[in-house]
Amino acid sequence: MPRILSAVISDVSHEFAEAIRGADHDVDLFGGAMLIARLGGHHVDPHRAASRLDLIAETVRDYAGEAAGADALAHAIDYQLFTIAGFHGNTGNYNDPENSYLDRVIDRKTGLPITLSLVYMEIAQRVGLRCDGVGFPGHFIVRCGEPEAGIFVDPFEQGARLDREELLARLRSIDIGAASPESFLSAVTRRQILQRMLNNLHGLFRARRDMERWHATTNLLLQLEPWNAPLTGERGMLSYRLGNPAAALDDLERYVEATGRPRVSAGALRLLDELRLQQGGREE
Repeated sequence: MPRILSAVISDVSHEFAEAIRGADHDVDLFGGAMLIARLGGHHVDPHRAASRLDLIAETVRDYAGEAAGADALAHAIDYQLFTIAGFHGNTGNYNDPENSYLDRVIDRKTGLPITLSLVYMEIAQRVGLRCDGVGFPGHFIVRCGEPEAGIFVDPFEQGARLDREELLARLRSIDIGAASPESFLSAVTRRQILQRMLNNLHGLFRARRDMERWHATTNLLLQLEPWNAPLTGERGMLSYRLGNPAAALDDLERYVEATGRPRVSAGALRLLDELRLQQGGREE
């Protein structure tokens, strides 16, 4: 692993643990997203990004006027964010990792549904509008106002309004298992938002065989879901490929213990036995 990237990833892991500590309402969503952006290896300036959002929020307040309600504030965000500032969904290069780095999204004014939704939520918070993330399958959206009278907005489609009944009809037309369609229109937690952002990058880095960043996203995901045995095994295999046999052994032992030896792949078992021998242990 390149030394500079390795140091960045190590720092990110420690700081991310701090950002997600405590109850969900204590999770630093903006800070966590900025830490995820550091996986890109570029300089990330959270203060600069926050200042740019502050400026947009000021224009929203001026445009909406005093005592504006939820609908007026949402329309003001739409106008200032999409019409004036020019934010839009990146349909031309959807799989670019920079669409998942919040600082780059703010700079380039384009990104994925979830990162544009996070921009929308950050501005809404600054102007006093309640705005929750909604984990609609395959396409993150936001809900503004109180839950019982929420306004569903699609930031990827430049603030398009979405009808609740239409969303429910879409959910009934796809396979959502035993889950209730209504559950997909509920607010998701801050941890779930960070998890979804990481899952997007995890899939990209795995497809590109970018071992360092693949390992880094796996590591951060495990901070959010430490019970995930397959992910623990995956991190172990990646640690081995990156030249860290001690970490690989630790993860693979925990993976096999949680999963059960008969259910683990032959390749993972062979590697585990080899690592045990190398580290002075014994084969089972």
